[in-house]
Amino acid sequence: MVGLVISDNFLLTGNWQNANDGIPSIKDVTQVQFTEPIIKLLHDEAGLNTVLASALRQAKEVNSFAGQDIVVGLPDSFVDHSIVEMENDLSRNDHLEYIKWLDSQKRRSKDQSVYIFGQVYYPAEKNIHVCTVPRALVRTLKLSITEMGGNAHWMGPVSSMYLDGTGMSEAAVIQRSGNKYSFMKVQNNSFGMGTVTFSGGIAKVASTSDSSDEITLAALGLEKSDLDDIPVFCPQKLGRQAKTAWELSDFRPSTPFEGMNVEQNTEKLPYYEANILSGLVSSIALDHSFNFFHDPGIIDFFFTKVIPDLEVLDPVEIEEDNEEDEVVVEIEPVEKPQKPELSKPTPMGISLAILIIVIGFIGFNYLKLQDKLNNPFFNTDGGFTIQRSGIDDTTSIAAASKKPPIDLIRQSRTISSSVIKLLTETDLNRYNALTITKTFLSLEYLSGSNPNIENILGFEPTSFSVEATGKDSTIFLWYYSFELPELDITPAPGELSKIDLMVQMDTTLTDYNIKYFEQVFTKNQIYGPLLIWVKGKADILQASAIISNVNDSILLRKFILFNQSDKPDPRAGFYVSVLED
Repeated sequence: MVGLVISDNFLLTGNWQNANDGIPSIKDVTQVQFTEPIIKLLHDEAGLNTVLASALRQAKEVNSFAGQDIVVGLPDSFVDHSIVEMENDLSRNDHLEYIKWLDSQKRRSKDQSVYIFGQVYYPAEKNIHVCTVPRALVRTLKLSITEMGGNAHWMGPVSSMYLDGTGMSEAAVIQRSGNKYSFMKVQNNSFGMGTVTFSGGIAKVASTSDSSDEITLAALGLEKSDLDDIPVFCPQKLGRQAKTAWELSDFRPSTPFEGMNVEQNTEKLPYYEANILSGLVSSIALDHSFNFFHDPGIIDFFFTKVIPDLEVLDPVEIEEDNEEDEVVVEIEPVEKPQKPELSKPTPMGISLAILIIVIGFIGFNYLKLQDKLNNPFFNTDGGFTIQRSGIDDTTSIAAASKKPPIDLIRQSRTISSSVIKLLTETDLNRYNALTITKTFLSLEYLSGSNPNIENILGFEPTSFSVEATGKDSTIFLWYYSFELPELDITPAPGELSKIDLMVQMDTTLTDYNIKYFEQVFTKNQIYGPLLIWVKGKADILQASAIISNVNDSILLRKFILFNQSDKPDPRAGFYVSVLED
């Protein structure tokens, strides 16, 4: 197998094979310099061909590609990472279309085409780890490798080698830039990312996908906590002071080619890229993690398929091991009790059995006669009835509640109330994004003055930041996120049924569409999920008012708003679950 590490200024190559003892032997590790940096050429296929083709030919002279599986490692700086929360109501294709739509909002130029890959960690299925990689880079490498006789086997970022391929179901990988450390992690089968900084030796969270800073610091081992921490890997070479900042954590620095047989001196090789090449050799997840050489899309990742199960000892070996400690105990035989002989039936017993059968037959027919006499067909005037004693006909089995759980109703009311408050007390066209789901709310708002979202909602944000934009710095982007509080009481239901909802939407909205999904079966209820897409400010406001007046058979599970404040064209999605009859 041949490995390639693509950096900004050079590539690193080597080949290896696994020995019988399980220790890989790597040889012919060579660094090939590029004629110019490629970071600015990642979307330029012609430019990449010019630079990479020459370097790949030199690499081929050292490590022949012919008939070999070629694996390629990329620095994470070549890849854009993001997270999209999973929705039970959406299929994989729906999620992929949604991700593509989000990417389209970035308004890339036509010459910056990308491939989109996603990975879902099972069994949690909480979110999707999304990677976008330049199309030109993928095409150039794949075609060049194929033309040179190699098999383009796998390509991915260095983070995947650590998160998916270390043999651990929970791990984090960090990347240092000054006093900042960007991190990616997998914990509880869920992907997370963010940035931490150090000031005076104290760690602070600059950004995180976790619900709180405390969870992030605890996971990375940067703060004493009752919460579990996870191993932290770093492919970079950190100085003594930098290592000291991570001394409380389960920090695991990487050493190039550790545990491998290397047939040459590798001390002068670039440390970071050498660790990436080592990851290509040692990672156990290359056949399971998302692969940039494959077709774009979303894949499922199971650690149970990647991490080998514990070896089970052979039963013969177990018996041999236990022979030394085996204690033989003599047990005196115990006489089995004799089974009593069955007595033969007597004529008196036979007569008694026949009598019982006859009495039972007469009684059964008497009960049938009672039912007929009580039937109106036999008693048209209703004046003659026979009642059975000892039977209470008033007792019945209580039917299952046809209402959804109280917590779902309260969540729905909270989401609906928050939507109404925000859209009626702020300018809808000034939002770049607004998401409300379950107990979480986040938004991005463009305004010259503070919109005071916390005053509108009536509770404090969990995170808040502001960023000046424009040439004169008079316009700001306001970022908020909230944990929605639980309601103490359940608000009174609205008036609209499913039919009423559809009628009002048909008669009042001009630009909307509905997408239906497969029914969801719970213990006592059947829900019909549907997604209502509405375009335009007026229709979104009208739809919000209509949905806020639905009864308890209709639940609003999520609300999302997409827009560009500099070019307002809002589009909103209402994720609704309808209690089916």
